[in-house]
Amino acid sequence: MVQLRSNVRSRTEPASSQPQKGQERDWNLLWEEALASKDPLRLFDVLASRLADFGFDQVAYVNFQHSADLLEAKSEDDPDGSANARRTVNYGEDWIEFYGREGYFEDDVLFDLALTNQRPIEWDQVQSSIDLTKRQQEIFDAGFDAGHRFGVTIPFHGPVGRVATLSISTSGAQSDIPRDPVQVFALSAQFHAMFDALAGSKEIVPPPPRLSAREYECLSWAAQGKSNRDIAQIIGISDPTVQFHMGNVMKKLKVSSRVSAVFEASRMGLLR
Repeated sequence: MVQLRSNVRSRTEPASSQPQKGQERDWNLLWEEALASKDPLRLFDVLASRLADFGFDQVAYVNFQHSADLLEAKSEDDPDGSANARRTVNYGEDWIEFYGREGYFEDDVLFDLALTNQRPIEWDQVQSSIDLTKRQQEIFDAGFDAGHRFGVTIPFHGPVGRVATLSISTSGAQSDIPRDPVQVFALSAQFHAMFDALAGSKEIVPPPPRLSAREYECLSWAAQGKSNRDIAQIIGISDPTVQFHMGNVMKKLKVSSRVSAVFEASRMGLLR
């Protein structure tokens, strides 16, 4: 898992929803230079700087596909390669250490929502429309106290269930950011695509195995916690026939248990 966080700069005045032409030219130049360098970390730095122009002064990119080897590579900025993983941190060391120490990652609802949503997820909307657990609300409250006043998490979905997220927030007020953030989302999507091209594996991801209609039906019921006997009664076949189909599913998914079959099928996007 790759986690990038950047502290690019503080705002001295509210960001404009229409950045000036000079900023546009600087962005294009820096973006081209970063692409030419083929350094995904440098690319991230440029994005974080650009997002600060829109009022988002805190940025966190989490990609579950790329290995940590990327962050350990040597660069001109860091000859020994030891600080690359930390050189784009902006959330503040105290918050990052506290978040990790409290084990918030395992209970952060934003990552769960990223698995099931394609559109950007506004944090205040999550709090007002979802019945959060006490632990989940605690994470939002702690983040607010740490300076994350308003934020958005943008999910990016890849092959076989792979997901990356870009979380952007402001230490100011919601009024500091543009009312129409379409350009922000477009820049973020462009960054993710280019980061993936620079840092991602060049191997072809094989397609998920093909399941027969009956295999898929049995697997779907198994995912809902039904036993072989339950499934047999629901779809009108014998217990041994259900066992036969589930056996085929496990072989195709290369797992040895029903639980593993459900997990692997979900990861591959086979369960809808």
